This record gives sequence, structure tokens and C-alpha cells, in this order.
Amino acid sequence: MISRKTGTMVLAGAVLVISSVIVTSMLLATKPSIIQISDGSFKILELPYTYTKNDAYVLVIGSAIGGMMLSYILTMLFAAGKSEVKSMIMEEKPAESSVHGTDIAAVTEHVNDSTKLIEAVITALEGDEKKLIKEIADHGSEMLQNELVLSLNFSKAKVSRMLTDLEKRGLVVKKQYGLTNKVALADKLRGETNEK
Repeated sequence: MISRKTGTMVLAGAVLVISSVIVTSMLLATKPSIIQISDGSFKILELPYTYTKNDAYVLVIGSAIGGMMLSYILTMLFAAGKSEVKSMIMEEKPAESSVHGTDIAAVTEHVNDSTKLIEAVITALEGDEKKLIKEIADHGSEMLQNELVLSLNFSKAKVSRMLTDLEKRGLVVKKQYGLTNKVALADKLRGETNEK
């Protein structure tokens, strides 16, 4: 079955097409011609088309109805597009927050071996964060931030933002090292315990 909204849109479209055809056919009406015969020769004279009062009414009403239908259709399409975008954003946000809300403590409870733990964390992450953690793990769980920027081919700002986010989530530790930072996987990921 067709929904009421779709039916209204189809009806508005049909009215728009009909009013457009009527107005266009009136505007493109042929001009009357007069054949004038004088002294054995004839001339065809085209007279300008003059609209009657009724023609003018039809043109004005047809144009007004067509304009209303067009604005109704565009408004409905814009509103539908806006609600679809809104629903897509609403559907994607929970999935995104579940990735960022990954509880590393829950992962570390079930995995004892440090290499398996790092693999589990990498599996839980997505996209660029996954690449970043994997790159650090491949370099002995520790590397300089500027080396990380070069090896990943990301901008400095992007790497800095990602590292700050990962540090807040307890996955990496940053320490000042000259003009750059030394970035290391968190102790719990490497299977080390802080006994200080």
C-alpha cells in the first residue's frame, strides 16, 4: 500500500504537471495570421496574440497552483532528506560510542598473555586508531611521536588528537622526550605491573 505522504506527493506532482502543460500551451499559442490581397498580390500578416480576460485568469490561476504544488513537493523532499540524515546520524552514534567506550579492563581480565591482549585490543579498535596501536606494537610497544607521524603518513594534529584520546582511555602513555613525545603502550597492555 502507498502511504498517505507518498500519495499526496504523487497527487501534487500530477497537479503540477497538468498546470504546467495548460500554462505552457497557452503561452505557446500560435499567432493569428491575416492574408491581405491587394492588386493581385497577397501578403501574410501575423498579428500579435492578444489574451482575453479568461486566458489571463487561466494563466494566473494555473501558475499559482503550479507554484504551490512545486513548493509543497520541494518542502516535503527537503523535510524527508533532513529526517533521513537525522536518522542516519542517530543510528550511527551508538555504534561509534560503543567503539570508543570499549572497556579495556574487561578485555584484560580474560586475556593473560600480553601479545594476545594487544591483538584483542587491536581487534576491538577500528580505523586509524587500530593502525596507530598496531604500529606502536610492531615497534616494540614504544616509539617517538614524530616517527609515528612519518610511518602512518597522518598529520601531526591528527596523531596528537588520537594519542590524547587513546591516553584518556588508558591504552597509551605519552612522556616528553626532547622536542617530541615518547609514546608507549600502557603497562597493562604489555603485561607489566607497576609496583611503585
